[in-house]
Amino acid sequence: MLKFAKSISKNFREHIMRQKHKQYLPDNPMHDDIYIVEFPKSGITWLQHILGNIELQLAGKKREFISFYNHHKYLPDVHQLRGANINRFLNRTFIKSHAEYNPFYYFVIYLIRNPFDVMVSYYNFLLHMGESYKNFKKFVKSEKGIKAWKRHVLSWWYRKVDAQRIHFIKYEDLLKNPVHEISELYKNLGVNVEKEIIEESVERSKMEKMRASEEHYRKYNPNYSMSFVGKRGKIKKEQFLTDEVGEYILQETKEIIEFFYPELVKDRGTP
Repeated sequence: MLKFAKSISKNFREHIMRQKHKQYLPDNPMHDDIYIVEFPKSGITWLQHILGNIELQLAGKKREFISFYNHHKYLPDVHQLRGANINRFLNRTFIKSHAEYNPFYYFVIYLIRNPFDVMVSYYNFLLHMGESYKNFKKFVKSEKGIKAWKRHVLSWWYRKVDAQRIHFIKYEDLLKNPVHEISELYKNLGVNVEKEIIEESVERSKMEKMRASEEHYRKYNPNYSMSFVGKRGKIKKEQFLTDEVGEYILQETKEIIEFFYPELVKDRGTP
């Protein structure tokens, strides 16, 4: 009887947990779905394009490519699904997510970007979306600022669940040597991908091509007003990332930076 009661209790707890995280799952999740996770504005759209272009080539769809219009068809965004079913067109299903730790993501690629650049990029994005902040310092200290980034990263970094597989990619490393970083990722995925395929996919996913694809989409959708790719209308980091704000970010995220970005601590001096 006690064993039965414990079983019921365990199932109930799992049900409650699944309900909590259900909003960040498709309605038809599969155990082998691969979730690409990031804190907003860490470079996930670029990574989506690269992976999507690789998977199209591996699937023999030589005439197709990832565009700004279709990338969520092949690599769906869990925040747009709202619990809907997803179609699985390719050999592997990559799903984009901004969620904090989710125990139902069994295979995860976590894209991390240094917090100084993330804060600047996210601030620009929110301003473009019409949100109002008195200044950059106020934003960094707000509920959407650096503490949110820290909470997001720690939620994935500190979880040690053997059943989950997590592959961390630094955006800066991806920017510096995308072919190497993607090759290393596919080794963990257990897929042999020819270097030429990765190089071709990186070429197809260059920022200028993504920007041109977004502009092409804008041309035929008069309701589209965003500028998601590139630096169009964005404020440069040097204009508002003061020493005071930089020091605050460093102090708040010291543990993470020392592990992932020790060179940034050295560049700014030991606090």
